[in-house]
Amino acid sequence: MISLYQLKNKLNKQAKEFAELLEFPDLYAQGLWARGVYNCPHFSDTHNSLTEAFEQKKLDSILKHDSLKYLMINEYDDQEIIESLHKEIESMANRIESLMLVDIETLELVSVIYQVLGLPEDAKFIVNTGADFRLEWRPYFDAFDDPLIVQYADLKVHGCYFRLIASKFPVEKLSLNDIKKYMYINHVNHDSEFEGCISEGNTFSKHEHWLVLTLELFRSGKVNKAQFNPTTFKIEGMRYLVYGFPLIPSFVSDWHKPDLCLQVKNLDGDQKFIVRIDQQALVFHARRVDTNFFNTIDYEKYISLYQSSVLSHFDADNNLLKVNGVKYLSFFRPFCLEDKKEAKA
Repeated sequence: MISLYQLKNKLNKQAKEFAELLEFPDLYAQGLWARGVYNCPHFSDTHNSLTEAFEQKKLDSILKHDSLKYLMINEYDDQEIIESLHKEIESMANRIESLMLVDIETLELVSVIYQVLGLPEDAKFIVNTGADFRLEWRPYFDAFDDPLIVQYADLKVHGCYFRLIASKFPVEKLSLNDIKKYMYINHVNHDSEFEGCISEGNTFSKHEHWLVLTLELFRSGKVNKAQFNPTTFKIEGMRYLVYGFPLIPSFVSDWHKPDLCLQVKNLDGDQKFIVRIDQQALVFHARRVDTNFFNTIDYEKYISLYQSSVLSHFDADNNLLKVNGVKYLSFFRPFCLEDKKEAKA
């Protein structure tokens, strides 16, 4: 059983790490950490509350405490506590931000809190899907000579259906020109581009146009920079480029649709989740769209960039992802070397 000394020592180390990560003076960081995370007026109050619980032999009171329970992460069966943290971490970051004398992005504070509380993967917005998560890939143009040239799989994120579109690209060297050539070769080799498409009204020409526009969006300003090249995603040993978008509800497939458990935050800034599936990865982006967004960015111009590319697919829903009444621009894209660099940072 964990001792009072161990818990107090852990609390002290947390405050110390918080100070080091944000380059704050120790005493200043202690006050922010106590009020922001543990909702105590002073750092000494957290120590006093721990002492009181042990003197009364009520360790369960710590596990059930609204905020002190987060000190027990990585000490007990803590899944319920971690789920509670996911819901409360925005409030923690906002409390700290309201007390600070310097300007730090709220998303950075969220990352630091996760890191200090002993959840490094959550700090890097890494989502491990686990062995039970399974994508059901099916041919998108199932009457083609090669029905696996384009595949699709549906899944759920925050109760909203998304569709992943996988375009085969077997050539080892990945460039925009090579992709255009490969898509053109497949295009001219199919007589009836309407035949066999699972979304009635879509065509291979439209798919090709959508893919090229999407690739150009994510390559804009990053020409010849290898770290931004999309990595291919292997399905049954074959290489594919995978992008995804919110799905028109009436287009949802009858196949297996796994639930991707990630926590989009009600905060400003670009949220980028690295989603690990088996030994591979995709990236899920979410950006809150609200009145604050209007004040900092040309809203219409920003949204149109994505609505004219990755969100322009025939199957894409015009409605944005909504989480607890808040709207987010969201999509999936391939993993790249730059993402790997950030995940290791």
